Amino acid sequence: MLKRFAIPALVFAFYATLPTAGAAATISQILGSPSTYDGSHVDVRGTVEHLEQKVSHKGNPYVTFSLCSSQCIHVFAFGSPGISDGQTITVRGTFAAVKHVSGYTFYNEIDADDASL
Repeated sequence: MLKRFAIPALVFAFYATLPTAGAAATISQILGSPSTYDGSHVDVRGTVEHLEQKVSHKGNPYVTFSLCSSQCIHVFAFGSPGISDGQTITVRGTFAAVKHVSGYTFYNEIDADDASL
């Protein structure tokens, strides 16, 4: 009887640990209802605008840019991805309606997954 429940439990545990794909959403859908997407993993397609490559005080490279279609959403990503202004890309990451980092407040931002760009 114990085996009968152990195997399904192990299968469930295995699948629960796999990374989940983001919910495909448009920028307009996210910005139209930010609380619905807050904390959600999303896949969003748009055009890169206002790309800025920076280095943190600790020496870590990162980029910020707007991802735009009919509206624009802010994106943050660690590293130096090979993207440029005007390029159409899909960003995979976690959306935050409001995020506080080191005394700064960011609104409606996607933190891109590592190597998603």
